[in-house]
Parts: sequence; C-alpha cells; structure tokens
Amino acid sequence: MSTKAGFTTYPRMTAPSKIPDPLAPNRPLFPLLPHPEETAPPAPPRPELAPPPAGWTRSYHAAPAAYPKELAEAHGTLSRDSTPYKTAEAKAGETKEEKAARFTADAINSVEMRYAVHNWTYAEVQAALPRGHWLAAERWRRDKPTGRGKVLVCTHANGLQKEHWHVALRALLARDPTTPGAVFGTAAELPPTSVEIDDIWLLDDANHAASVDLNAGRLGAVQAWRDDSRDVLNFVTHVLPNVYAGEGRPGWQLGWSANPAPMPKVVGIGHSFGGNALVQAAAARPDLFESLFLVDPMVPPHYVPYDRWLKERLAVYALSAGAIRRRTHWPSRADAAKAMRAQPFFAAWDKEVFDLYVAHGLVPVDYSKPEGEVTLATPSWCEAAVFTEPEGVAHGWMALSKLTCPVGFVMANVPVATYGEERTRDMVWRPPRARNERFPDAGHLITQEKPHKLAESMWRFFTTIDAGVWDKDDDRAKL
Repeated sequence: MSTKAGFTTYPRMTAPSKIPDPLAPNRPLFPLLPHPEETAPPAPPRPELAPPPAGWTRSYHAAPAAYPKELAEAHGTLSRDSTPYKTAEAKAGETKEEKAARFTADAINSVEMRYAVHNWTYAEVQAALPRGHWLAAERWRRDKPTGRGKVLVCTHANGLQKEHWHVALRALLARDPTTPGAVFGTAAELPPTSVEIDDIWLLDDANHAASVDLNAGRLGAVQAWRDDSRDVLNFVTHVLPNVYAGEGRPGWQLGWSANPAPMPKVVGIGHSFGGNALVQAAAARPDLFESLFLVDPMVPPHYVPYDRWLKERLAVYALSAGAIRRRTHWPSRADAAKAMRAQPFFAAWDKEVFDLYVAHGLVPVDYSKPEGEVTLATPSWCEAAVFTEPEGVAHGWMALSKLTCPVGFVMANVPVATYGEERTRDMVWRPPRARNERFPDAGHLITQEKPHKLAESMWRFFTTIDAGVWDKDDDRAKL
C-alpha cells in the first residue's frame, strides 16, 4: 500500500512463516550483577554542539553498563588504538593484492575469535572479577516536565553514535503536541492529540564513540548482541529509577541500585543493531516498555552456525571484512570530512547529520592536539566485532514474537540489510501488535539520510498510540 505521505507498507502475511522456530540455540540472559566500579572515568573532550530546543536542557553522563559481559572475552585490556585481529604488519612496498590478503586474514581471525568464546559461569565471574564497563549517555530533559510525558531511550546503528538522533528529535519536538496526527502505516487523519515527551536518553553502545573513551583499557575483542540488550535492561531497571527518585538532575556519574523504586515504562527508539538490543530487552522484560519504534532493525531471520561459516567463509561476514578494511586516520577533521562526503555511503546523508558525524564521530589521535590527525571515534575493530556476531540477529528475530507492546517498523526501500523482501515482510509482522512504514527514498541508514521524514513517522507512531487506534484494523483506524 502506498500513501500520499511518501511511504508504502509491507502487506500482512497470508501464510504461516517458513522460518524454523527456534531458529538458533538460546538461553536466559546472564543476571545483572552490581557494577563494581566506584568512580566513573572523566568525560572525554568533544566539540560543542548546538543546544537542544528551547525549553530543554542537555546533560552528559556516565552510566554503569551491564555487569558482567556474558562472554569472558568481552572483557579485556583493549582501547581505541588496539588491533586485536591483526595477523601481520604491513610490508614496505606492499602491493594491493598483498594488502587485500592481509585484511582477509585479519577478518578470518576476527570470526574465528568470535566462535571460540566462552560463556562463563557466575563462579567464574566471581573468581575473575573483571572491570566494569560504562555507557556514555546524553540526556535532553524538559525544563518544565508535564509529569505525564514519555521517557525515550534511543540506541544507534553499528559504527555510528547517539548524536545521530539529534536532527530527527529536534524536528519531532518542534511540533505542537496538540496538532492533529495521522495513523502510522496509513497516514489517515486523526483528531488533535496530546502527545507529550518529558525526557530523552541517548546511549552510546559500550564499544562505540564516547563509550570507547570511558572503557579504554577494559574492552574485549568480541561483542555479543545479548549484552547490548542487557545494557538497556540494566539502564532502565537499575540506573534510571535512581535518577527519578532523586532530584532529577544528577551529575556526571549515574548511580546503580540493586533494588530501585519502580518507574513508568519507557519508549524504545532504535536503529539497526540498536533496534535489536531493544527488541531483546523488551521481550525479556515487557513490563518495562510502553512501545518500540524500530528503524530498519537488525532482527531478520539470520543465523550463522559454525558449519555454515566453514562452508561460506567471509561471504557470510562481508560486513565484518569491510569494517576491517575501513580507512581509520586522516590528517585533519577537514580532510576527513572532504574525503568522506565524496563517498556514496556518506553522500546520501542529511547535511546536519553528517556534520554531527564529523564533530563527534571523529576524534583527535592525540587529544592535546585537537587540530591535528583524527581517527574514528568508533574504531574499525569495534565495528567489525559487532558485525562478527553469529547468533545476535537470530536472537532478535526469535524475540519479536514475544513482544507485547506496540511495535512500529520504519523500513528501507531495498531490504538489503534485512535479507530480502520475503524475510523482511515476515519480520515486520512477527510481533503481535506490529505496524510498518517503508520509505521508497531511503536505504538502511534512514536516520542519517531522512531524519525529517523519520520525525514525521515518529509523530504518526505516537499519535496513533495516543488516539487509541493502534490495534484497530486499517478501515476502523481511518475514523
């Protein structure tokens, strides 16, 4: 179905799914234990950004991450400049073929390291007592909260960072909350609503962007997507309640409580693998989530057992190999911006989002020389670690059917990231209370390419729920 609002939708499934269930082995999430660190690392230096909209105040925080990580190898001594997958040094006069072979060997090494991981036990954790990780968090708080407004928790795509939500959120907050809405998935008009948002939390994944600074010297070479869902659960269940139980304006370090006071449900806003984290979290604790807004989330039916890896090799981990080959250093921020903007990957981005990436997605190699050489805030090896995940996508897929809240999908035109038309259609209708919109003019990076259009979709999402027609069929929802 197409609409005048500039989107189409995936039609409902008319036959049972052909995907086996369960798709992959699963197990309960590792319990969330008390975070062992008493003092958070200091805030890393970053260029100043434009302030949030009038009537809102921004603050930055270090939030305790889920402790421990499920995989022993996710704890370690690595930092941004580490090279955990390197198999050989570059030779003098290296040819293109030799360079390609070296990167291929590094990529293979990263995959083998992921399959060799150990899911440790509580006793092993107690014996090892690994250092805790932190999440870099940004908060936009309404200066005069309504007391009934929504609390948003936003997660980002792999290789990117929390600031990429700024443009869409500004456009969303610019709307008068009483203006008429429209039905998510049809654009049918709705009467005036009263959608209010009081608080927004944007989180950097523990192995991404500013969190990499906070976790310097304690990162591991692998990353399990289950830990990203545990980070969300830890934040919502053990960190946020302390904020709202106090004066509401905490300092840099957020506290952790084993027995926090209850708090209202949150709305999860997630893109790509950040959407996967929210899906797994909401399936594990449906009592914590009011709704989920998912932007081309990485939750299609996709699983790579070891025997498949042995057969298909890097063909099934092409994104991992691509991340390892990625350029990581530039003489200056301006040089990086010029080189990146010329690439098709970045050329499609909204200018405001691209400028945010240049400002916070790149960091000085030496912080004492802010005008000097820059590198990726999220190092390529951390991006590769996320892509080198055999079961995380499948776990997200299996969690979809367990969701009890409204789930809105905003999907790319060509479903490359979600493995084709049939699987994507199956995916967006798997949750019992799902609706979807498909942008014909955007790829997987919708948040980066079409933030203003995404804000319109968010508004339809919120107003449809507010009007009480989310669970009505399309004809009844047209009112």
